Amino acid sequence: MTWFGLCWRGLLMGIVEVLPGISGGTIALLTQIYDRLVNSLSEIAKFRSIDAELASWLTSFRFLVQLGIWMAFGFVASLFTILELVNRTPQLFWGAILGIVVGAVFQLTLAVNNRDLIRFLPLGLLIGVPIVALPATSIEPPLWIFAVGGIGAFSAWILPGISGSMMLLLMGIWVPTLEAVRHFEVTKLALFAGGMAIAFVVVPRILARGIRRYRQQMLAFFVGLVASTSYRAWPWRTSDGFPELPVVGNDAQLFGVIACMVAGCASVLILMRLVERDVA
Repeated sequence: MTWFGLCWRGLLMGIVEVLPGISGGTIALLTQIYDRLVNSLSEIAKFRSIDAELASWLTSFRFLVQLGIWMAFGFVASLFTILELVNRTPQLFWGAILGIVVGAVFQLTLAVNNRDLIRFLPLGLLIGVPIVALPATSIEPPLWIFAVGGIGAFSAWILPGISGSMMLLLMGIWVPTLEAVRHFEVTKLALFAGGMAIAFVVVPRILARGIRRYRQQMLAFFVGLVASTSYRAWPWRTSDGFPELPVVGNDAQLFGVIACMVAGCASVLILMRLVERDVA
C-alpha cells in the first residue's frame, strides 16, 4: 500500500469516528485494510520478547502508528465542524449519515455470498437494532463511565457497524468526551484511554481468530450491524426521539434531507472507486 493510500484511509477513519453513525472499522472494511488492521492490533497485543517475532511486530507497529497519526488528524480536523453541524442542521446531518450507511451496506453485501447473508445478516440486525434503539441518557455522567466508554468505543471502532461515537452517544458521554478532548480534561481522558487499553488487549485477538476461521459468516454479520445503525440515523424523529415519516408539506427541508442522503451514498461509491484504483 502506498503512503498516500494509508494517509487518506486514516483521515477517513478519524473523521467517521466523530460521527455517531458509522465506524472506523466499516471504513477499514470498505477500503480493504480491515484484515491487516485486526491482525496488526492482535500482533501488538500478544507480543512476547522473541527475536523471531520482532520483525513482524515492528511491521505491525509502524503500520498502526502511521494509520493512527492520520486518524488523529482526521478526528481533530472534523471535531468542531461536526459538532456545529449536529447543533445547527441535525436533519441534514443525519440525512447524510443515513446515505453513507445505505451506501456502505450495499458495497459490503457485494463481498459476501448470498447463503451467508441470509443466515448471518439477520443476526447482526437482531443484535445491533436493540443497541442503537436504546434511548440516549442526558444526565451528568460519573467519571467511571468514561473508562467503560473507552472499552465500548474501542470495541465498536474495530467492529464494522456500530461506531464508537454511537456507543458514547447511547451512554450519554458523546458530547462530554468531545468536550473533554477540546478542553483537555486530563482525568476524563486518562480514564477513557485506560478503558481503550483494556479492550485493545482482548478484542483484536478474538476478531483475528474469528476472521481467519469464519470470514464470510463474520462479514455477513458485520453487514447486519452496519444496517442496524440506519435506525439511529433516520433523520425524522418525534419529540420523544422515535422515528417518524417526514412531513410532506415542508418540501424545501424534505428535498434538502434527500439531497444529503444521495450525497452521502454517492460518497461511498466514490470511495470505492478510489479503493479500486489504489489496489489495482
